[in-house]
Amino acid sequence: MNYKAQKFFAIIILTILLIVSSSSYYGIKGIDNLAYVLAIGLDIGKDNKLKLSLQMSVPNGEESSSSSSSQSSSSVVNSIECTSINSGISLFNSFLGKEVTLSHCKVLVISEELASKGISEYLYTLTNDIQFRTDSNIIISKCDAESFLKYSTPLLDKVSARYYEIAPTSSEYTGYTESITCNEFFNSINDKVSDPIAILGSINVSDTHKSSLNKNSYLLAGQTPISGETSVETMGLAVFSDDKLVGELTGLESICHLIISNKLENSQIRIPSPIEQLKYIDLYIEIDKNTKNSLYLVNSSPYITSNVKISARIQSLNSNIDLDNETVISKIEAYAEKYLEYNLYNYLYKTSKSFNADIDNFGLYALKYFTNISDFEKYNWSHHYKDAFFKVNVDVELRSSYLLVNTSKEEE
Repeated sequence: MNYKAQKFFAIIILTILLIVSSSSYYGIKGIDNLAYVLAIGLDIGKDNKLKLSLQMSVPNGEESSSSSSSQSSSSVVNSIECTSINSGISLFNSFLGKEVTLSHCKVLVISEELASKGISEYLYTLTNDIQFRTDSNIIISKCDAESFLKYSTPLLDKVSARYYEIAPTSSEYTGYTESITCNEFFNSINDKVSDPIAILGSINVSDTHKSSLNKNSYLLAGQTPISGETSVETMGLAVFSDDKLVGELTGLESICHLIISNKLENSQIRIPSPIEQLKYIDLYIEIDKNTKNSLYLVNSSPYITSNVKISARIQSLNSNIDLDNETVISKIEAYAEKYLEYNLYNYLYKTSKSFNADIDNFGLYALKYFTNISDFEKYNWSHHYKDAFFKVNVDVELRSSYLLVNTSKEEE
């Protein structure tokens, strides 16, 4: 290739690079032109159909002067009344002078008041937005969503975005709730064999505390007697029938749900001592073997059996209890089994009779009785689930508690 040809191709390549770089520069929006949403809040508006709240990231070095800012200096909360999510975002674009982007959204918060009226419209709108991350968690707030966002202050983390990523994972070591994403919720709405659930959240203030030292797991979000800086907490589950909120589950009932649905990582329960009156024993529990669920149709009514295998370790108890005594161990195991069976029965009948919501996917076990999906839809699973009756078998095996030994024998 001669010199003129090389020069010609070099000019062509240089021209192409200039065109590409110029178009990229003008086509890509800079960080200064975007407003990054960390969380979305939905409430019923006073004058309009919807009140949309956005918690947005504040770039480093910027100070927010808005009176509606959250307690976290890394974010700000603003709200607007609108007729729809899309119209609200358009109004925010005009108000902020920046384009709102949902690509960094971590959580969707919806008030109980709005959730009881149905939320499928809002889920369809957001999942249809290519920017919205469907792996964002969905929280149903017992207070209004705007207040929930304002008080979502990371107590141990300065960055709100990281806080929203970490907070829902507490379910893995408490069992008091479950990490539910918008995608999972959306799929359950369109599922014929189960009903949706969402994380239950609220603001923790002294006025809503319940004084119950031995029954904390029976509480809902916002009721736990934790003192300190006002913040939000997630505890329990919000239960839906189709897209409407129909009830709530406490922390203990959430543990029962996780046991039945084979999702429990580990948790702690507090049971009355079968050895000493007015005493309690703390048990660290986890599923030893997958819960085995089975379903039979008896005169068109579901008969559901759940066989549960739990391994437990004693975490705290009275020093007078002899852990080397097999009779004592057997009594604790037997009482733990009765305790769990009682609460599992209550949980199952509550979802069936009170809520008429199958949140444990029992409908999947009923499919085998129908030759096609059309016959199953005619059977109307949601209608028959309220007539279900249950049998629960629990087997608890108490294992070594490591540090808890009979010290009295060692001293002799």
